[in-house]
Amino acid sequence: MKSICKFRQLVILGLLLVGNSALAAPEYLELLDFHLIDGSGAAPRHVDRLVARDGVIELIGSAGQAPEPEPTARWTRVGLAGAWVMPGLIDTHVHVARFPNAHVMAEKILGQSVRGGVTSVRDLTGDARALAEIERATGTGELVAPNIVFSALFGGPDIFARGPTAEMASGRPRGEAPWAHVVTEDSDLRQLIAEAKGSGTKNIKVYGDLTPDLAERLIREGTRQGMLSTAHATVFPARPGDLVDAGVGSLSHAPYLVWQAVETVPDDYGQRIAGPWNEIPANHPALLDLYKSMAKHGVTLDATLYVYKSMQSYPGVPKMDWTEAAFKWGVQATRLANEAGVLVTTGTDWFEPRDDFELPHTHEELALLVEAAGFSPMQAIVAGTRNGAVALGLQKTHGTIEIGKVADLLVLDADPLEDIHNTTRIRFTVRNGLVVDPE
Repeated sequence: MKSICKFRQLVILGLLLVGNSALAAPEYLELLDFHLIDGSGAAPRHVDRLVARDGVIELIGSAGQAPEPEPTARWTRVGLAGAWVMPGLIDTHVHVARFPNAHVMAEKILGQSVRGGVTSVRDLTGDARALAEIERATGTGELVAPNIVFSALFGGPDIFARGPTAEMASGRPRGEAPWAHVVTEDSDLRQLIAEAKGSGTKNIKVYGDLTPDLAERLIREGTRQGMLSTAHATVFPARPGDLVDAGVGSLSHAPYLVWQAVETVPDDYGQRIAGPWNEIPANHPALLDLYKSMAKHGVTLDATLYVYKSMQSYPGVPKMDWTEAAFKWGVQATRLANEAGVLVTTGTDWFEPRDDFELPHTHEELALLVEAAGFSPMQAIVAGTRNGAVALGLQKTHGTIEIGKVADLLVLDADPLEDIHNTTRIRFTVRNGLVVDPE
């Protein structure tokens, strides 16, 4: 009997080893004959061969080392016949888990977006429980979705009184979830940041109704605990310069930069829609100094031009007249910030497509940078790739096509440097070394 049991144990062990070997079989992707736009701003070049192993690029043309595939390896080889390859797009401002059925909707939006060329996103607050599970499923290969950096939102009590911010944590009292929390002068910021970090968030969002002192303490504590930070460009009454001086990593919404040049910033976050865009030019001396300071301190600008443009004609939504002035002003501020050396990124704030066939609006943000803000197509592509990786803290692994970086790629049938709208001419996306067809 003992020998039979021992035999069974050996058989089971052997089956497990075979199974683990199959699961661990290396996955190779080889792309042949294409034009490469690497995301760094360098001129495009023809490449005869790119090879990635288990999602990491090992060979580009003559650079790197040609791998010797293991006997168990799976090898996918695709001839591109002169297609265009660029890094996958990065959207730095999405809200995919803000719906009542957060998990279901987030999975649907993210699955559609990766097919549409977006391979990384920064979610600037939604239900962290849903996002953490999606992150886990993506990491294990159960789900194909963009890489996600998600956030915890902090603001004054009025921020959580109504609207989407009051609905980010079903089953929890408003403003008391680790990823959506009220902050006051009496708050234990060390504890709140630690709880946010424990929920899986990697970024804090400084939202509104915060004094300059409280905003600074929040940002500095987040930084101390290894968190990234993003803030609305004005959080009322803290102005953009206060946030830059506090060490914020990224400012969102270019139109809200206007408050840097006013004498007194209102302490009511609701005043954000009443910006003095017709009175204060984007090249006001106080704003020119702000752009220089942002560039000096490495603060990225998540301009979100698309959301202001779309609110003027979005189906089913009444036109919001204030957004027309905000958009025109924001376009000029984005252009001037870019000229001053600020790293502008492509955030939409209205990311999800209108239907199952539309592409993510990241492509429209790219087009607005070129057609409205005066960027060259190359500058827009860098904004949508390398700069986005910087904003997400992923610049060592993502954002450009280099040896040793993750193979998150967008394969196009036409040259986006000739026409930025060609980023929509998608042949397929590569996410972590795996081909994802657009349909």
